[in-house]
Amino acid sequence: MNHSAQPPRPAATLAATLAATLAATVGLSALSPREAHARGAAGKAFPAEAQNKPKRRDAGDTPFGFKLSLDGYVQARYQGIADDKRVAQFVGRNDGFSLSNTRINVRLKRDRLRALLAFDGALERREPLNRAQGEVRTSLLDAYMEYEFSRYISARFGRFKPAYDANEWESTAGLLFADRALESRGVLGVEGLNVAGLSLTRHTGVQLLSDLPFTKDKAVSLHLIASVTNGNSFDQFTNDNEALAYTGRAFIRVRANKNIKLRFGGGVYLNDVTTGELPDLVSERRVGFTGDARLKLYGLSMQGQWMRQVTTALDVPAEPERTGDGFHVEAGFDFGAFDKHLKGIMPAYRFARYDPTASVSATATDEELRAALAADALTHHTLGLNWLLTEGALDLPLRLQLNYTFAEEERARKIKNDRVDVLVQMMF
Repeated sequence: MNHSAQPPRPAATLAATLAATLAATVGLSALSPREAHARGAAGKAFPAEAQNKPKRRDAGDTPFGFKLSLDGYVQARYQGIADDKRVAQFVGRNDGFSLSNTRINVRLKRDRLRALLAFDGALERREPLNRAQGEVRTSLLDAYMEYEFSRYISARFGRFKPAYDANEWESTAGLLFADRALESRGVLGVEGLNVAGLSLTRHTGVQLLSDLPFTKDKAVSLHLIASVTNGNSFDQFTNDNEALAYTGRAFIRVRANKNIKLRFGGGVYLNDVTTGELPDLVSERRVGFTGDARLKLYGLSMQGQWMRQVTTALDVPAEPERTGDGFHVEAGFDFGAFDKHLKGIMPAYRFARYDPTASVSATATDEELRAALAADALTHHTLGLNWLLTEGALDLPLRLQLNYTFAEEERARKIKNDRVDVLVQMMF
């Protein structure tokens, strides 16, 4: 990621962007998801005006006839990390409160044409490696237009998430835990020894989506998503080289009824990545594979994922080929299956293991290097408790999450860095 550009001031950027958006809207009234559904903001026309009255736009219309709606969420958390004197300069010395996300989604729809602009005012921009220093910035995350050619296929153009990692593809607001799984997100410098995950950031390009039902009631359906993108970080203006990145994902959904659902699938990607600064540029080829499954059985929710990435140096033949492997399995149970008054209360457990250098080619002859690479596997056990207040008698758009993560490193790199996370989320 390019850290050289100075980010804009968060509050000013978000305020200016929203002001410009709202100024272009006549009579805008933000609709909640329930109001949007009830009033047909998802695509149904508002009641037509009588023909003998002057033509006017309804609330939520734009000058070009798009229906506009807003939604989003705010997440704040407390995080405490165990102290270890051996790495006291960056691990366990920044316990406290922070904003995890402040997401605002601006959605536009007109017939078969749609668009999404997603803003977040709580993105972390940390210094590289194991540093606690950093800052919060505001950024435009998703920015794409989408055209629906038929009810089976559509295309997106702009910036979006490539469909590859099932855990990353899930909405942040709906995660069972406060953070994504270890193999996807890696480890931040303040949480332990910094390790990059295997997931992909947002890319700029084109994406094709196809939904193919096998039955009339769509109880069984096949979903295909393919992307051709620049392949580098979303906040970089141009591609990092002349090669494009190719990403694909396929999955099948099976629905027996509202209480029994199954999804399984996998993804692949190919990308040549160039890093460094002129004239010292270095390129490497990354090939990734994923497999995943998810089951909902009444109050029980289970899912798992496996990921692998093979990295090959293109400019330095002596550089060893390395393979990263990771997986996780998680399960949660909604107590609402026992009593409707307990609906939304869900304890959960996740086991995750990630080895960023699970194998290194024989060209790595440095014994000290090989020993270090053989000792960087990580294992996380996470206990979680969720309380979704929208499901209970309180009927509030709030979600509370309590997580405790037992972090385990290999003996040669073992440190004390267990952590606790308390997250509060409001949806709108």
